[in-house]
Amino acid sequence: MPLTSKLQDVFNEVDESADHRISWAELQQCCKKLQIELDNDDQSVFHSCEDQQGEGLSFNGFCKFVTLRLEKIFKEIDEDNSGYIDHNEISNALKKLDINLPSRQIDGILKGMDLNNDNRIDFDEFCAFFSDIPSPNLQLIAKKWSSGVGLDFGSDIAPTSIPPTEMPLVQFMSAGGVAGVASRTLTAPLEKMKIIAQVWKAQTSSGRSSIANMFTMIWKGEGIRGLFSGNLTNCVRVFPTSAIVCLVYSRMIKYTPVDNDKNPHQPLWRFVSGATAGVVATASTHPLDVVRARLTVQDMSTRSISNYTGIVSALRRIHIEEGIRGLYKGLVPSLVSIAPFLGVQQSVYDIMKLRALDSAFAANSGTFLVCGAIAGMIAQTVVHPLDVVRRQMQVDRGRSGSITQTSLSALKILWKQGGPRRIYAGLTASYLKVMPAAATSLLVRDALLGRLKD
Repeated sequence: MPLTSKLQDVFNEVDESADHRISWAELQQCCKKLQIELDNDDQSVFHSCEDQQGEGLSFNGFCKFVTLRLEKIFKEIDEDNSGYIDHNEISNALKKLDINLPSRQIDGILKGMDLNNDNRIDFDEFCAFFSDIPSPNLQLIAKKWSSGVGLDFGSDIAPTSIPPTEMPLVQFMSAGGVAGVASRTLTAPLEKMKIIAQVWKAQTSSGRSSIANMFTMIWKGEGIRGLFSGNLTNCVRVFPTSAIVCLVYSRMIKYTPVDNDKNPHQPLWRFVSGATAGVVATASTHPLDVVRARLTVQDMSTRSISNYTGIVSALRRIHIEEGIRGLYKGLVPSLVSIAPFLGVQQSVYDIMKLRALDSAFAANSGTFLVCGAIAGMIAQTVVHPLDVVRRQMQVDRGRSGSITQTSLSALKILWKQGGPRRIYAGLTASYLKVMPAAATSLLVRDALLGRLKD
């Protein structure tokens, strides 16, 4: 069995009791964390590899167990019993699981695993890539193949797998929508403070306001309700936005010719598809984003007659007082920022994920949470000035001497008002929002997807 040092690392991870033996319960617990399903066949093979005392697997027994599991999978894929796996056999194995990949991506899988460049995969090469799975099965290996995890496709960025090709679109959209609502509700107070920091240029003598000062100001002036003002509109916007993103993204991937010179599953095409989906979704739901910004910044404690009373009221009044253009204020900086934001976020996340996924044990929710949070923070830093311009344009009601003329002129005026501090106003609140938002979204989405699959 090759890569015994790699197996030793896996063995040590599974052996939580550190007694140099792996019990069936320890294997079950480890596989549950990795979302690997164990069946009766796994248990039967496990017990056959135990020593005479039947007290679990020693390291040698564990090596035998993994080898037997990989041998079974290898033989299942090797349809002609040649001792090698070729392009067609990989394709057929995936099709049996209703996973259809373009020919070029299967070529990439073959190239990534073919260590001796003979255009086929022998058992040792097969083990070299999958011996880090404590209890391998065909479904998990097929998932790794289809997502590109752990393989080198000639790029530093591993192909992403969203939305999952094996999952009905309605399930992905539903889980994503509910996760988005939960995430936005949890971080609504930080979103409130971020928007206020972006549109109010002077809250203290220094022209800045700390997060604590803003929180105190909102709490005293508006109470707990003030911290969540505008959140209903934001939640209403989540579902259609998620639906449009999933629809456009999946259609672009599905209907792109697979025999052209570019592999549609390469990172560049996924960047274009994701950015396009984001642009379409943003343009479609922008009026709700304008309403959300207006409802978020208005002071509920004043009970002013000029205040909006709700989503419908805001939509109607903006249309009457400012025309259709009022509902699309800030659209240009929104569209300009969404593409680089998604591009930077996805690229950074994929690069970090590829670096982290040297073994199956790195593939846990904590790793992806950290990668996603850092990627989001970097992307937010890049596009934050445009976000400030967008918010400033959205909350303006067409007053005389308005700052919001064009995106470029607004950016110039904001720069003159306070330089870098002005165009990066609210960045701290944005940073503070990233990690809880990512954590909630990932945990809720994964929990729902697990229930939907069941």
